[in-house]
Amino acid sequence: MPLFSTDSTNVALTPCGPCAWLLQHEDHSLLTELSEAILENPPPSFIEPVLGYDTLLFHFSSPIPEETLRSHIRSLTVGSHSRQERSRHIISVRYNSPDLQEIADDLKLSREEIIQLHCAPTYTVRFLGFSPGFAYLDGLDTQLHLPRRSSPRTRIEPGSVAIGGSHAGIYTIPSPGGWNILGHTDHPLFSPEKNDLTAFTLKPGDTLKFQSVD
Repeated sequence: MPLFSTDSTNVALTPCGPCAWLLQHEDHSLLTELSEAILENPPPSFIEPVLGYDTLLFHFSSPIPEETLRSHIRSLTVGSHSRQERSRHIISVRYNSPDLQEIADDLKLSREEIIQLHCAPTYTVRFLGFSPGFAYLDGLDTQLHLPRRSSPRTRIEPGSVAIGGSHAGIYTIPSPGGWNILGHTDHPLFSPEKNDLTAFTLKPGDTLKFQSVD
Protein backbone atom coordinates (compact mmCIF):
# COMPACT_ATOMS: atom_id res chain seq x y z
CA MET A 1 0.00 0.00 0.00
CA PRO A 2 1.19 3.59 -0.52
CA LEU A 3 2.84 5.10 2.54
CA PHE A 4 1.12 8.49 2.41
CA SER A 5 -2.21 9.60 1.07
CA THR A 6 -2.26 12.38 -1.49
CA ASP A 7 -2.58 14.82 1.41
CA SER A 8 0.57 14.01 3.37
CA THR A 9 1.21 17.45 4.81
CA ASN A 10 0.63 16.07 8.32
CA VAL A 11 3.78 13.95 7.98
CA ALA A 12 6.78 16.00 9.03
CA LEU A 13 9.89 16.06 6.86
CA THR A 14 12.65 18.04 8.55
CA PRO A 15 15.63 19.36 6.54
CA CYS A 16 19.03 18.21 7.79
CA GLY A 17 21.40 20.40 5.83
CA PRO A 18 21.02 20.97 2.09
CA CYS A 19 21.05 17.30 1.02
CA ALA A 20 19.09 15.35 3.63
CA TRP A 21 15.57 15.08 5.01
CA LEU A 22 14.45 13.43 8.25
CA LEU A 23 11.12 11.62 8.61
CA GLN A 24 9.81 10.81 12.10
CA HIS A 25 7.07 8.22 12.55
CA GLU A 26 5.85 6.18 15.52
CA ASP A 27 5.46 2.98 13.46
CA HIS A 28 9.02 1.72 13.23
CA SER A 29 8.09 -1.30 11.11
CA LEU A 30 6.75 1.13 8.52
CA LEU A 31 10.03 3.06 8.57
CA THR A 32 11.92 -0.20 8.07
CA GLU A 33 9.80 -1.13 5.07
CA LEU A 34 10.11 2.37 3.61
CA SER A 35 13.90 2.13 3.95
CA GLU A 36 13.86 -1.07 1.91
CA ALA A 37 11.38 0.28 -0.63
CA ILE A 38 13.37 3.42 -1.38
CA LEU A 39 16.55 1.36 -1.82
CA GLU A 40 14.73 -0.73 -4.41
CA ASN A 41 13.33 2.33 -6.19
CA PRO A 42 15.57 5.31 -5.38
CA PRO A 43 14.96 8.87 -6.58
CA PRO A 44 17.72 10.74 -8.45
CA SER A 45 20.91 11.54 -6.47
CA PHE A 46 19.82 9.28 -3.59
CA ILE A 47 22.72 7.92 -1.51
CA GLU A 48 21.23 5.96 1.37
CA PRO A 49 18.52 5.73 4.03
CA VAL A 50 19.60 5.79 7.68
CA LEU A 51 17.22 4.27 10.24
CA GLY A 52 17.10 5.64 13.77
CA TYR A 53 15.00 4.81 16.82
CA ASP A 54 11.86 6.42 15.40
CA THR A 55 13.29 8.25 12.39
CA LEU A 56 14.45 7.67 8.83
CA LEU A 57 17.03 9.96 7.22
CA PHE A 58 17.07 10.31 3.43
CA HIS A 59 20.58 11.25 2.29
CA PHE A 60 21.20 12.71 -1.18
CA SER A 61 24.28 13.82 -3.10
CA SER A 62 22.58 17.06 -4.16
CA PRO A 63 19.66 19.14 -2.86
CA ILE A 64 16.14 17.81 -3.45
CA PRO A 65 12.95 19.84 -2.93
CA GLU A 66 10.66 18.63 -0.16
CA GLU A 67 7.68 18.14 -2.47
CA THR A 68 9.80 16.08 -4.88
CA LEU A 69 10.70 13.72 -2.05
CA ARG A 70 7.11 13.60 -0.79
CA SER A 71 5.88 12.74 -4.26
CA HIS A 72 8.43 9.96 -4.59
CA ILE A 73 7.55 8.53 -1.17
CA ARG A 74 3.86 8.55 -2.09
CA SER A 75 4.69 6.48 -5.17
CA LEU A 76 6.36 3.74 -3.13
CA THR A 77 4.58 0.61 -1.97
CA VAL A 78 5.24 -0.75 1.49
CA GLY A 79 3.85 -3.86 3.11
CA SER A 80 5.19 -6.24 0.47
CA HIS A 81 8.06 -7.35 2.74
CA SER A 82 6.37 -9.92 4.94
CA ARG A 83 7.71 -11.02 8.30
CA GLN A 84 8.43 -14.44 6.75
CA GLU A 85 11.01 -12.81 4.47
CA ARG A 86 13.00 -11.43 7.41
CA SER A 87 16.11 -13.30 8.46
CA ARG A 88 15.95 -15.19 11.73
CA HIS A 89 19.10 -15.75 13.75
CA ILE A 90 20.11 -17.99 16.64
CA ILE A 91 22.98 -16.46 18.63
CA SER A 92 24.89 -18.81 20.94
CA VAL A 93 26.21 -17.09 24.07
CA ARG A 94 28.63 -18.09 26.80
CA TYR A 95 27.26 -16.33 29.86
CA ASN A 96 30.61 -15.97 31.61
CA SER A 97 31.01 -12.21 32.02
CA PRO A 98 32.58 -10.79 35.19
CA ASP A 99 29.65 -8.33 35.17
CA LEU A 100 27.09 -11.10 35.60
CA GLN A 101 27.17 -11.27 39.39
CA GLU A 102 27.05 -7.48 39.71
CA ILE A 103 24.06 -7.40 37.34
CA ALA A 104 22.39 -10.15 39.39
CA ASP A 105 22.92 -8.16 42.59
CA ASP A 106 21.55 -4.95 41.03
CA LEU A 107 18.45 -6.69 39.67
CA LYS A 108 18.00 -8.95 42.71
CA LEU A 109 17.95 -12.01 40.49
CA SER A 110 20.08 -15.13 40.34
CA ARG A 111 22.56 -15.63 37.53
CA GLU A 112 20.41 -18.51 36.26
CA GLU A 113 17.30 -16.29 36.23
CA ILE A 114 19.14 -13.63 34.23
CA ILE A 115 20.24 -16.15 31.62
CA GLN A 116 16.74 -17.61 31.39
CA LEU A 117 15.13 -14.17 31.04
CA HIS A 118 17.67 -13.11 28.42
CA CYS A 119 17.18 -16.25 26.31
CA ALA A 120 13.38 -16.38 26.49
CA PRO A 121 12.27 -13.54 24.15
CA THR A 122 12.40 -13.29 20.39
CA TYR A 123 14.18 -10.00 19.72
CA THR A 124 13.69 -7.67 16.77
CA VAL A 125 16.50 -5.56 15.30
CA ARG A 126 15.23 -2.00 15.59
CA PHE A 127 18.16 -0.23 13.96
CA LEU A 128 21.96 -0.27 13.63
CA GLY A 129 23.97 2.47 15.28
CA PHE A 130 26.76 3.55 17.63
CA SER A 131 29.36 1.42 15.83
CA PRO A 132 29.36 -0.64 12.59
CA GLY A 133 26.74 -3.38 12.81
CA PHE A 134 25.78 -2.74 16.44
CA ALA A 135 22.11 -3.73 16.58
CA TYR A 136 19.68 -2.20 19.05
CA LEU A 137 17.35 -5.08 19.92
CA ASP A 138 13.73 -4.65 20.99
CA GLY A 139 12.16 -7.31 23.21
CA LEU A 140 14.29 -7.31 26.36
CA ASP A 141 12.30 -8.56 29.35
CA THR A 142 11.41 -5.64 31.63
CA GLN A 143 13.00 -7.47 34.57
CA LEU A 144 16.36 -7.00 32.82
CA HIS A 145 16.02 -3.27 32.18
CA LEU A 146 19.14 -1.75 33.72
CA PRO A 147 20.83 1.64 33.30
CA ARG A 148 24.15 1.77 31.54
CA ARG A 149 27.23 1.77 33.74
CA SER A 150 28.04 5.09 35.39
CA SER A 151 31.66 4.74 34.25
CA PRO A 152 31.97 3.37 30.69
CA ARG A 153 34.81 1.03 29.86
CA THR A 154 37.49 2.24 27.46
CA ARG A 155 37.41 -1.06 25.54
CA ILE A 156 34.82 -3.78 25.10
CA GLU A 157 35.67 -6.82 23.01
CA PRO A 158 33.80 -7.78 19.82
CA GLY A 159 31.12 -10.37 20.45
CA SER A 160 30.25 -9.00 23.89
CA VAL A 161 26.53 -9.55 24.53
CA ALA A 162 25.10 -6.71 26.57
CA ILE A 163 22.04 -4.97 27.99
CA GLY A 164 21.53 -1.24 28.46
CA GLY A 165 18.33 0.54 29.40
CA SER A 166 15.46 -1.27 27.66
CA HIS A 167 17.54 -2.81 24.88
CA ALA A 168 19.87 -5.72 24.27
CA GLY A 169 22.83 -5.50 21.92
CA ILE A 170 26.05 -7.12 20.73
CA TYR A 171 29.35 -5.28 20.28
CA THR A 172 30.83 -5.93 16.84
CA ILE A 173 34.20 -4.17 17.04
CA PRO A 174 36.57 -3.22 19.88
CA SER A 175 35.14 0.01 21.27
CA PRO A 176 34.41 1.98 24.42
CA GLY A 177 31.02 1.31 25.92
CA GLY A 178 28.84 1.57 28.98
CA TRP A 179 26.47 -1.36 28.50
CA ASN A 180 26.31 -4.21 31.02
CA ILE A 181 28.05 -7.31 29.66
CA LEU A 182 26.30 -10.67 30.08
CA GLY A 183 28.56 -12.90 28.01
CA HIS A 184 30.23 -13.48 24.67
CA THR A 185 29.31 -14.89 21.26
CA ASP A 186 31.51 -16.08 18.40
CA HIS A 187 28.68 -15.51 15.91
CA PRO A 188 30.02 -13.50 12.93
CA LEU A 189 28.31 -10.11 12.88
CA PHE A 190 30.48 -7.70 10.86
CA SER A 191 32.66 -8.33 7.78
CA PRO A 192 34.28 -4.97 6.90
CA GLU A 193 36.08 -6.42 3.88
CA LYS A 194 32.73 -6.59 2.06
CA ASN A 195 32.47 -2.78 2.12
CA ASP A 196 28.69 -2.69 1.53
CA LEU A 197 25.45 -3.51 3.36
CA THR A 198 26.19 -7.24 3.17
CA ALA A 199 28.94 -6.60 5.72
CA PHE A 200 26.28 -6.64 8.43
CA THR A 201 24.79 -9.95 9.56
CA LEU A 202 21.88 -8.31 11.37
CA LYS A 203 19.52 -5.96 9.56
CA PRO A 204 16.55 -3.88 10.74
CA GLY A 205 13.45 -6.06 10.98
CA ASP A 206 15.41 -9.29 11.50
CA THR A 207 14.56 -11.41 14.53
CA LEU A 208 16.87 -13.39 16.77
CA LYS A 209 17.01 -15.55 19.86
CA PHE A 210 19.88 -16.11 22.25
CA GLN A 211 20.79 -19.59 23.46
CA SER A 212 23.13 -20.44 26.31
CA VAL A 213 26.15 -22.64 25.60
CA ASP A 214 29.06 -23.77 27.74
